[in-house]
Amino acid sequence: MLKKIIINNIIVLFFFTLKAFAFEENAKQLIQITTENAKKIAISSEITIQDKKNKIENIALNVVDVDGLARFTLGSHKKNLNDNQLKKYYKTFRVFFVKNISSRLQNYSNQNIMVTGAKKISQNYVLVNSKMISEKDNQKINIDWRVFKIKEKLVIRDLVVEGLSLAKTQREEINSIIATKGFDGLISNLNDYISKN
Repeated sequence: MLKKIIINNIIVLFFFTLKAFAFEENAKQLIQITTENAKKIAISSEITIQDKKNKIENIALNVVDVDGLARFTLGSHKKNLNDNQLKKYYKTFRVFFVKNISSRLQNYSNQNIMVTGAKKISQNYVLVNSKMISEKDNQKINIDWRVFKIKEKLVIRDLVVEGLSLAKTQREEINSIIATKGFDGLISNLNDYISKN
């Protein structure tokens, strides 16, 4: 009887370990494939600049939890906004975010991302480790990707570049604008960036 219980426990542990391993591997694949696809678009000579932006924006919307990031960036100011203001912010932030991403990735052609590992933090959260390596001078930058499982889909919620969280940095910037210019000033700033990109 005891032997049967031990065997059953080993089997259960094996399947849980296998599931965790699959989650980590899938998260690593998500980062590797996403960065490779983004680079192919960035270095392509057969695609116009506008088409490159559009394709990169589509990738970002597909793999990043933009709505979750929008909620996070509001911080404590969220409770002071009404439903209409929140809807307006989420809609504007979504456009701002993808424009920001596509603008940054225009200069991505000289870097390679190498995934180096992954660690399961919780049932729905894996931290993927990588290095960005410059082809020009071989400079290496550590980048960690916070990958979450939401309704069985893997999405990116944050990048941590050399210990600096981009989501937290974005939240600090958003909160600073709200504190000095108010909600309308924030929307105006975001729309101004969108119109220029």
